Amino acid sequence: MSDAAIRSLRVLCVLGAMPLAALANENTIDRTVAADARGEVVISNVSGNVDVRGWDRNEVQVKGRLDEDVERVDVDTSGGRTTIKVILPKGSHDGGDAMLEIQVPRGSSVEVSAVSADVTSRGVQGAQRLTTVSGEIIADISGGNDSQVRSVSGDITVKGDSKAGALRVSSVSGSLQLTNGAGKLDVVTVSGDARVHMVDASEINGRTTSGELELHAKLVRDARVSVEGVSGDMNLDLGNTGGLALEIESFSGEITGCLAGDKVQKVSKYGPGVRLNTNIGDAAARVRAKTLSGDIEICDR
Repeated sequence: MSDAAIRSLRVLCVLGAMPLAALANENTIDRTVAADARGEVVISNVSGNVDVRGWDRNEVQVKGRLDEDVERVDVDTSGGRTTIKVILPKGSHDGGDAMLEIQVPRGSSVEVSAVSADVTSRGVQGAQRLTTVSGEIIADISGGNDSQVRSVSGDITVKGDSKAGALRVSSVSGSLQLTNGAGKLDVVTVSGDARVHMVDASEINGRTTSGELELHAKLVRDARVSVEGVSGDMNLDLGNTGGLALEIESFSGEITGCLAGDKVQKVSKYGPGVRLNTNIGDAAARVRAKTLSGDIEICDR
């Protein structure tokens, strides 16, 4: 047997003697670093998923499985900021999946930037910035913060805690669902339906293009609501103890609902379009809704 063959045989014997767990660890990450209770955690992943969970430890723990095309995951912490970044080989465009499970201090602010990855966040009480280009986002958002959730191509499901905050949510190609929101909301959808449920809402701004908007909200006394649609129906269910000042208009559609009745008028005697301008109660809250092509149903139940 040649020397080269003997060396190859020895390598195979060594690999065969290694425990399976040792081989598996070459494609996993398990790292824990100290972190501030109210620090900042910034996460970047290209493909796979990011699952963030808040816990009651002043530590950030990163666990996950890495495809062979992932070079490594860098975890750095400095000055109250922890950075977690998936590193791909130089020159790689697609890369492999990194399936990350990340535990952060509950009071952390979290920023996630992903390209082709799903994002999940639970139990985080700080502000959140969650963005993915092609993936689904499911998140619990705590009030008292200024948070943002964005997906270019994927569904978004957000659950609030009924505490007032400021939230911006947008989806270009996917459905959007928000429950238990409160405070201020900006919502934008392009080619997807939006279903929004809010309590104690002070300001709502919405824009939809080629999709339906279903908005159920309990408004604070002097709330402001402004929603616009290009191609899709609107269902507005808005309650306010101080009454509503309504400015509702549809260029190519109908205005119906328990607040409409016989108050709907044509915009022009000869042209298309209908409108509803009326005050309910002392008109403390102002509601403006306009659609280019779609029906609007307005109620206060």
